Amino acid sequence: MLWSVLALLLIILACERPYDYGNVSKIDWRKDYEKVLLEAKERGRPVFIYFSAVWCSWCREYEKELEREEVVRFLEENFIPLLLDSDRDRALFLELGGRGTPFSVVLDPRGRPILKFHGAVRSRDLIEVLSAALEGNVSLPEERKTYRITRLDEETYRFLLNFFLEDLKERYDPIYGGFSSPSARGSLFKWSTPLTYDYLLEKGIMVEEVLFSLRKDIEFLYDEVDGGFFNFFDRTRAYDFYFETSKTLSVNSLMILALLEAYRVSKEKIFLQKAIGTYEYMVRVLRAREACFLNAQISDPSYYNLPPEKRRRRRPPPTDTAIIVEDNSKAILSLIELYRFTGGENYLEEAIKCADYILRNMLENGTLYRFYDVKTKERGLPNFGRDVAFFSLALLEISHYRQGYGEDLLKVLSIEPKEDWVSRSVISYVLASVDRKRAEEKLFGTEINLSYQNPDELVFLLRAFEALIESNSN
Repeated sequence: MLWSVLALLLIILACERPYDYGNVSKIDWRKDYEKVLLEAKERGRPVFIYFSAVWCSWCREYEKELEREEVVRFLEENFIPLLLDSDRDRALFLELGGRGTPFSVVLDPRGRPILKFHGAVRSRDLIEVLSAALEGNVSLPEERKTYRITRLDEETYRFLLNFFLEDLKERYDPIYGGFSSPSARGSLFKWSTPLTYDYLLEKGIMVEEVLFSLRKDIEFLYDEVDGGFFNFFDRTRAYDFYFETSKTLSVNSLMILALLEAYRVSKEKIFLQKAIGTYEYMVRVLRAREACFLNAQISDPSYYNLPPEKRRRRRPPPTDTAIIVEDNSKAILSLIELYRFTGGENYLEEAIKCADYILRNMLENGTLYRFYDVKTKERGLPNFGRDVAFFSLALLEISHYRQGYGEDLLKVLSIEPKEDWVSRSVISYVLASVDRKRAEEKLFGTEINLSYQNPDELVFLLRAFEALIESNSN
């Protein structure tokens, strides 16, 4: 009994150790984007932006290269270095074309992007590519392919659905599962696609491929020691001694949705067991004292590459200190789905408790803040589209079971957020249930990125079309 108590105490202490994402290498990083733009203009010097994330294993590898003296000297002599967090600074991350981390961007002195690249780069290669940028010998990637929605009809829906399914067929990996292979339509994506899994299973499309992919995700991504799913594995090296050591609230919440739908379709107990196990991981490791859940557990290859028996004697990695609205909204959706499946009132009450916390602490005078840092007490990034979108969806689901949340939903939907096409899709889907005319106005004219990286991004656009088509037929 004593050892059990001590083990639990170690987990709690580990989860409360804050991670200073700004403590990266010896570079004198700036932290304020707007101030850096002014400094760059005044000094006539380009800006080097590095987007990191606390859960990103490859960021830790990249930072080893940024530690090297020749890189520190080169950056400080030629650039204004700016370090940002891809979760807290999400709007700018997406605006600049971020798809994953590490993500590096070079801006000219007037603030215009002249170079972007993803991934960890060795010091010699980094200096070489940045030197080319200084000399003007680089070019940005080609413009993405887009599609503008000009008709909200069955024909447009069928075009988008067929595009989506053809893309998935190209991406599907019949050996290791998943929709992560290169595609001529969308760009490469390494992570699992739980919203896509859930959608296909619900529609009865590619069912065997999805179930096979989920079994492989359980095999390679589910942590049998501490619980929870890692973000991704390199499917080209699936059986090598390598995997990404990051766990995020977003991935684990959405995996619960996919696993529960897989259980509904197949009745395979492993899917229900892992869904419950993932929830237990979220409660044990990611739950904040204030309510809701913390953003992520920090990556630590030195811990996760140990044999299981040694890991059990070690303190697990700590968590980030941010409560993020978008990701907690996804957690609320997973809790409600667990309630639907099991009838367990505790799931519904936990979902309501989290929603209440966001309404009480992160929504103020028509402003919804993206994150609240439980360590610094800082709130930030007001009215970001994906936060408004997914929190609206979470409130819509809660309103089916508790009165009063419909009013809160209308308050959130009255916010005019900074949107992208994904958030517009989710909001349109929500509005289809409460204000069909507004849903149509929101969706009409939206420009869709057909070079999307993550297939999950298209799911709510399809669902919005389906909801509008169904309402028209009634």
